[in-house]
Amino acid sequence: MEKRVRTRIAPSPTGDPHVGTAYIALYNLAFAWKNGGDFILRVEDTDQNRYIEGSEKMIFDALKWLGLDYAEGPDVGGKFGPYRQSERFGIYGEYAKKLVELGGAYYCFCTPERLENLRERQKAMGKAPGYDGCCRSLTPEQVKAKIDAGEPYVIRLKMPYEGKTIINDRLRGEIIFENDKIDDQVLLKADGYPTYHLANVVDDHLMEITHVIRAEEWIASTPKHIQLYKAFDWDIPEFIHMPLLRNADKTKISKRKNPVSLVWYREQGYLKEGIVNFLGLMGYSFGENKEIFFLNEFEESFNIDNVSLGGPVFDLVKLGWVNNHHMRLKDLDELTKMTIPFFKELGFVGENVDQEEYKSLVKIVEILREGAQTLKELAKKSEMFFVDDIELQQVTEEMNSKERKSLEKLKASIYDPTAKEAISLFIEKLKKWNKDDFTIDEAKDLLHSTMEELGASPVKVFMPLRAVITGQSVGTDLYNMLYVIGKERTLKRIETMVKKYNIL
Repeated sequence: MEKRVRTRIAPSPTGDPHVGTAYIALYNLAFAWKNGGDFILRVEDTDQNRYIEGSEKMIFDALKWLGLDYAEGPDVGGKFGPYRQSERFGIYGEYAKKLVELGGAYYCFCTPERLENLRERQKAMGKAPGYDGCCRSLTPEQVKAKIDAGEPYVIRLKMPYEGKTIINDRLRGEIIFENDKIDDQVLLKADGYPTYHLANVVDDHLMEITHVIRAEEWIASTPKHIQLYKAFDWDIPEFIHMPLLRNADKTKISKRKNPVSLVWYREQGYLKEGIVNFLGLMGYSFGENKEIFFLNEFEESFNIDNVSLGGPVFDLVKLGWVNNHHMRLKDLDELTKMTIPFFKELGFVGENVDQEEYKSLVKIVEILREGAQTLKELAKKSEMFFVDDIELQQVTEEMNSKERKSLEKLKASIYDPTAKEAISLFIEKLKKWNKDDFTIDEAKDLLHSTMEELGASPVKVFMPLRAVITGQSVGTDLYNMLYVIGKERTLKRIETMVKKYNIL
């Protein structure tokens, strides 16, 4: 009978949840879903020195936020629990000792001082550091005597000295390792804690994991894992090593060169759909130039054999492009509600948003989502809609030459003879307008009628109007400004600027 497909991710709670965790989780989830199987979460928290309080919950929250739902895990339970390695310590000690009995491991009593001296000698001789097998030849009687005498020990894997270990990787084919080049890995430390290798293999076996889908950095450890499976006489799962996420310079993605925390991306206002879509592009292609998709589409089309092994570049520009598409696809009302916390953070709205304020926010989000890559960027760009006591934008060091020239033209435009006529005529038209709001078409008509009556070019009319309504050389279209802020606020802005800069 064919086994039910079971995949897993096994992050460590040592800090903020990593984008790499979400990347590997997505592919594990899609593979399990496509094959009618189960995707589970296991927390590998045996490294107490690196454990960070609260990190585990952040992992749960991040995966749930992204919609990467696991069928079993520490917070949801399951028949293969417990799902925290810290709650399974007795299991690892038991299996380590069983492995000694089976001849696949041995007790090692070498002191830290001896091991350090060994490393120094190997280094001086130009050899790769590794254990020299000193304790492999101890007799059972010698081992018992040392244990009875209270000597501290570790348990090491007994790698064969001869032959080869072959990884049959689903994506990479056969990967061959010479056994005599592989160290006798510590499986159980002197304090009784398991190392990653023992705990990982024991848990994958007991939790009936059929496919181990993980990052390619674990390829070097896989021969040790295969040897453990063989020593225990357990079925070996299928190994699938995914390409690592890379920085632009092709180095492994790291927080020194790229934000890697999923918490950071959420706080910046990236949508979960954008993150999942982007991670789905890291090593996988739908074909037909389809780059924008949702999780359910990814799962339905997924084929693990089509994963590309080229190092996927975690490009924030591409992520922003993908996220912008999902912001534009998102229901406007939902997107507005998602953006409100960012408006509040910047002090543009109070704690309680009334109905009229909300209507304005919907208009702002509708306009700015076209050019914003995140919700936070959208909120920052919205300042011009909230502040009526404006001034002409100042040149800053960050501006490029094109931006500086544009700003210089804007400032010069308000003193052009045509500008005074345009501003005066526009004020006259606004005062005659018989309501406070505008539709977009009404705002466009009002602006264009001003230009037509003067018989002037758009630059001569719209640039000075932009200066006295926004104070900025670039930004949202003038008709959108009128659409959002209405007649009275527009008049107030113009009158303030006219007086401040002695324009008329």
